[in-house]
Formats: sequence, structure tokens, C-alpha cells
Amino acid sequence: MIERKGDWLSARVGDEIMMMSPEHGKYIGVNEVGARIWELIETPSDAATVYAELQREFDVSPEDCQAEVDSFLAEMEKHGAVSVSRP
Repeated sequence: MIERKGDWLSARVGDEIMMMSPEHGKYIGVNEVGARIWELIETPSDAATVYAELQREFDVSPEDCQAEVDSFLAEMEKHGAVSVSRP
């Protein structure tokens, strides 16, 4: 399962999202795809659902989609913005 974590605030700026954590004192800019992932995990979701939705919305192969989502989530975990439960 993937879920948001912490006190992150976010606001859309064009196709991107700007995120801020008062708790961590961090700011992050997220591109269009990252912004969509952030929206998809507004409620906890499993990775397969996120992959499927992004493949439906964007022209991306299943392999590339999974690699990019996993990379994005790993980066967000480093910042304390998401929690990913792995089997």
C-alpha cells in the first residue's frame, strides 16, 4: 500500500504541484506525472492501481511506468512524504 505521510501541504501550479512540509522544513516541486501520482494516493492505494491508472492516462509502457513510479515513490519516501508497504 502507498499512502501519504506527514503534514505535507500541496498546491497546483499549472501542471505541477508544489509541496511543503512545515514539520520537515522542506519544499518540493513535482512534475505533471508526479502530481498525478500524488493525487492518486490522496487515499491509500496499491501500486498496481497507480500503475494501471497512469498507463491509461499517459502513453507509457508498463515497464517504464512501473520503473518511474517506483523511483518517484522512493524519492518521496526519502523526504518523508509517503509510506510504501511492501509485501
